[in-house]
Amino acid sequence: MSKQIRMTARPKRSNTADQWVETSSPIAVEPTGKIKRLTIDIDPELHTRLKLRCVRHDVRIADWLRGLIEDTLDAEDRNSSSF
Repeated sequence: MSKQIRMTARPKRSNTADQWVETSSPIAVEPTGKIKRLTIDIDPELHTRLKLRCVRHDVRIADWLRGLIEDTLDAEDRNSSSF
């Protein structure tokens, strides 16, 4: 019994990823002081949903969460409301 492996030509490389890296501009905001790390535990299903949402909108999770936190705090400051 012999196993035959068929070798085919390597698929041509797509330039899509390279173009995205070259043209994509980071959304990151310059820090005003020492960076602080925030770690939270979330359900795996929620994490999957979060990752998929960020992929669909072409944004990093950290950037989206930073924006969400900032927008929420700014809105709270404007409304003088609390949790």
